[in-house]
Amino acid sequence: MRFPWRCVLIVAALVAGCLVVAACGGEEEEKAAALTAATEAATPTAAETEEAQPSPTPALPSPTTEEASPAAEQPTAASPTGKIAFQSDRDGNDEIYVMNADGSALTRLTDNLADDFKPAWSPDGTRIAFHSNRDGMLNWEIYLMNADGSEQTNLTNNSALDGLAAWSPDGARIAFTSDRDGNEEIYVMNADGSQQTRLTDDPAGDADPAWSPDGTRIAFTSDRDGNWEIYGMNADGSGQTRLTDNPAADWSPAWSPDGTRIAFHSTRDGNFDVYVMNADGS
Repeated sequence: MRFPWRCVLIVAALVAGCLVVAACGGEEEEKAAALTAATEAATPTAAETEEAQPSPTPALPSPTTEEASPAAEQPTAASPTGKIAFQSDRDGNDEIYVMNADGSALTRLTDNLADDFKPAWSPDGTRIAFHSNRDGMLNWEIYLMNADGSEQTNLTNNSALDGLAAWSPDGARIAFTSDRDGNEEIYVMNADGSQQTRLTDDPAGDADPAWSPDGTRIAFTSDRDGNWEIYGMNADGSGQTRLTDNPAADWSPAWSPDGTRIAFHSTRDGNFDVYVMNADGS
């Protein structure tokens, strides 16, 4: 079973290319709606060994400062310096923007015909990871750029879908979701794209990683028991343990600052709500 983010990215690419398809119906539509709700509320969070050499993208125009205008705007991510990164289609396709916390100094960081999604600040606020399909309509990759939009570089560089980047607390590594082995798994890589290593290896889907504040644990979403649940594992992939256990869908884990609790989305009461539990699932 595929995690909703995959369907959402494919649909976004098809819409951008003015294509109409009916491939994401039934169960996938339901999961796509779940992802939309989860992503909009997400906090900035949320790896078989392969070498993927980062490759710089073509030169891009300098970031442009704009006046705020009505547009479809998606999840925000706050930097340690107080700036907010977000995606918006105000120029006709999804791009990454940054602004001050009061909405001033709105600046576009990416500028290309492809779509750029889900910015994630590095812990020190100097870099932003995001995913983009600029290498092919259905080929989503994780990119890295400086906080001013310069030096945009492809970190994953393969034909699979890679996304949902999450920085380790020390900024040295990035956990992410990829379907390069045929289904969604959690991978980790160095922040320069080297040493890409798979952490999960299950026929089910594993996605949406979130690092604990001390960097020793990763919470994630998996449907390995037949429905979406929150799991936890050590940062090296060992000790994978289910933390939630109910017939509803649970997803999008987010750690408390002290690492003792995990917030997550759930449909267990019949609609989308936020729940919290201890880090051990109790």
